[in-house]
Amino acid sequence: MEGGITDRDRATMLRAAVARVGRDEMKSALALATDPSFRPSKVVANALNALRKHRDPAGVVANAQYRAALPYVAAAIADECLSQTIEALGEHSDDPSKDELLDALGQVSGKFSDVTIGVMLASVADGDMPASDLCFDILSADERYGLTDWSGHGAPDVATLAAKTAPSDQTASGPTPEQREARRLKKQKDAEDRRKRGEAKERAAEQVRRARKKERSAPALAGPSEPPAGGAAAGGAPAGGAPRLTRRAALTPLQEEEFDRDDPWVGGVVFAWVPFDSTDPAGPDVDGKSRRCVVVAGSPTHLLVRPGYSEGGMKSRDWKSVALRRWRQAGFDQPTWVDIESLRVPRDPGSPPVGWLSPEDWNALW
Repeated sequence: MEGGITDRDRATMLRAAVARVGRDEMKSALALATDPSFRPSKVVANALNALRKHRDPAGVVANAQYRAALPYVAAAIADECLSQTIEALGEHSDDPSKDELLDALGQVSGKFSDVTIGVMLASVADGDMPASDLCFDILSADERYGLTDWSGHGAPDVATLAAKTAPSDQTASGPTPEQREARRLKKQKDAEDRRKRGEAKERAAEQVRRARKKERSAPALAGPSEPPAGGAAAGGAPAGGAPRLTRRAALTPLQEEEFDRDDPWVGGVVFAWVPFDSTDPAGPDVDGKSRRCVVVAGSPTHLLVRPGYSEGGMKSRDWKSVALRRWRQAGFDQPTWVDIESLRVPRDPGSPPVGWLSPEDWNALW
């Protein structure tokens, strides 16, 4: 289907996938979107509120008046399934091959229904990611997900789509030169972004190798600084009379091998270099910036952190990001949203935390 999948096709596939979700699962997904850190546009908020009040939201979610909310509802339904699929893909998660993705789907198929997996694939297919076309093709061909025929949702079936993309004497049967050029530029940009992410990973891996070599050849490092009065390590005894942080960080098996949830800096706010997700046209040579980050686990040489982002950026509009209530107390200088993704950064023993999350804000991260 190379070159034949349009935005309309993707949106129609998403509607078809969500339409198969049951009423209880739909209501649970709508409840997730009530998180105070999720601040959608007025159109989306109105659509979500109307769906919550409807006695059968699953039966009407594909209707035109609710379509603005459809991507958010699908993301809520597929969130846990997507997280586990990404974990199963491991280092191939950025741009998996078909065999790698099918293998990952096989690993999660016992934990999630075919309907939920179908919504996850449709949600990715509706986005702008390297695996979007692959997810669309799998849904179109695999009968397990019940989406090989979209006729009931106003979409062309596979045969129609193939006919649309087949060579023809008519100019309208194929993409225009402008469309081909736009696709070429997009693929070029995606490849450049993947290259930069790969280089960043290689630099981080090299830092790890050097740090571990240094550990083997030198005495053990002294333990990190204790949190200041008023701060508390996650899961440890409260300091300065503050309530303990009752929830422990959720780590992947690989993260647990390297990092300690009970590190004294857990719950603290430190400065760390955070790479950009994509290239900024205003500064193409700049690949990241120093941000205040929340420490979620630590090792003698590295920290596992979740970056903080200020109001107005993409992360502050991402419904998965968590808004801090006591951001000033935590050492941030403006209203802040904490990213859901964790980042591995070098540890600087000479730069201890500049602030500490309140127990309320820490517990909201998990």
